Amino acid sequence: MTATADAGITFKPLGPTFGAECIGVDFSQPVPEATVQAIRDGMTTYGVLVFRATRLDDAGHVAFAARFGDLDDQTPWIHPGTPYRLGPYTQLSDVGNVEADGRVVQPHDIRHQINQGNGLFHVDCSYNPRRAGYSMLRAHALPPRGTGGGTAFADTRAAYEGLDAETRARIQDLVLWHSLWHSRRLGAPDSAVLQGVDPEHHPMARHRLVQRHEPSGRTNLYVAWHAYRVDGWTRDESRPLIEALLHHASQDRYTFQVDWENDGDLIIWDNTCVMHRATGGTYQGKHVRDMRRATVLDSSPTAWGLNDQTVERSGMFASTTKSTKWANGQDDDVKTQAA
Repeated sequence: MTATADAGITFKPLGPTFGAECIGVDFSQPVPEATVQAIRDGMTTYGVLVFRATRLDDAGHVAFAARFGDLDDQTPWIHPGTPYRLGPYTQLSDVGNVEADGRVVQPHDIRHQINQGNGLFHVDCSYNPRRAGYSMLRAHALPPRGTGGGTAFADTRAAYEGLDAETRARIQDLVLWHSLWHSRRLGAPDSAVLQGVDPEHHPMARHRLVQRHEPSGRTNLYVAWHAYRVDGWTRDESRPLIEALLHHASQDRYTFQVDWENDGDLIIWDNTCVMHRATGGTYQGKHVRDMRRATVLDSSPTAWGLNDQTVERSGMFASTTKSTKWANGQDDDVKTQAA
């Protein structure tokens, strides 16, 4: 274990090359600035930090996340005129399997089909002009133990370092186009609705494939299953390279899984050097898995990639979009603009 004396916390390493459990943070009161800085330092080293049984509620979750930077909000995903299940906390992303009426989402529901993309290794918000920095995922209510629902992580700094010299040289200057709808289609190949969505008809974001991870100074492989194609290449030309890099980065030697243990568990990861995915389980369609995520927008020099600094973001709804139209496959009604 590694202790941080001035903040009174301890880091217990978890994965082969990254990840740690952070012990000793008291979330029952505002977290001291020295502790916030120690968490930042821990994130620089480990990329993923696990906090057990924090007892944070939605308000505390948002307040804690805001200590680390500007927060994303969920307005592009909220149906116009419909109360948000986590309202008024639109800074929290509803990534659980619970409807507003308490019903567990079923496999035939479009929401379940969309969320299948979360089972592929990805980074949050790479499809937006300004990408995500830290993600802070909290378990509000977990399914019964033994029914699955873990979260796996992949170390993309170590994965870059594990590439051979020839591959490093080949990818050094490449830029990737990232698309939310591309990964959603990949995650649900049997969904007629999602297979009817053409990613080319929706905004994508461009980010360099090889980047310097600013906090650690290490080189990072910024890739995800959101990656649609290489800039200047066709989709068919791009696919073999993208998939080879993703398979390389998701080898056992670069990954580990966190099993959620308690309501109130919190995991923070740095999307600029770590991929993640939901591992699924038998709870799906049967038991509540209510997960809530705050997303801290990246503030590094590469936060905006090669994109215009615009408020446009990917989502399901614009101010006039109706979910019934989208679910019926009327793809032109799927706007990806901020409300």
